[in-house]
Amino acid sequence: MPGAGAEKCEKGEYFHGHCCVSCPAGTYVAEHCSAPHSRGRCDPCTEGEGFTAHENGLEECLLCTQCKDDQITLRPCTLTHDTECQCKQGYFCPAEGCEICQRCSTMCPEGKEIVQNCNATVDLGCGLPDQGLVPEYLSAWFVGCLAGLYRIPRCLWDNDVQCELVLVCSGQLIVPVPLPGQAAGSLY
Repeated sequence: MPGAGAEKCEKGEYFHGHCCVSCPAGTYVAEHCSAPHSRGRCDPCTEGEGFTAHENGLEECLLCTQCKDDQITLRPCTLTHDTECQCKQGYFCPAEGCEICQRCSTMCPEGKEIVQNCNATVDLGCGLPDQGLVPEYLSAWFVGCLAGLYRIPRCLWDNDVQCELVLVCSGQLIVPVPLPGQAAGSLY
């Protein structure tokens, strides 16, 4: 049809003069198709240098991300997946796809205590000893009760809290022990 514009390609196709079948993930279009609804030549990306995560009509692979000096490689680049980087210990980066790791704070201001240790995505969190600090991005568990106890927020809207004795701390797993007069397994 004259003046109708480009033909509408089906799912799994891309337009290059006419509809061509997309190359699979991990490859790129080395040569476009010569007939409609057919596949041209697809060549693989170079392992560790380039990738394509989805079927595509790209004429070259996307370049693999190179982790920066303040980052470690969590997952190396493959033909179908980009490199995954994370800040080294002692550094954090709060946003997804963050570009620059920031050095973790090492202490709280006077009169405040640590309520969250620094990790790859969150800086050191500080709060008042008698009330704690519960930003949404922090764990529900935070220090601030008497020695050996941890606070758990009951309700974010009214800051009602109760304390639980910690039995086991293993990595991020904290198993609470009910205080006297509290039912076992009841956190609130």
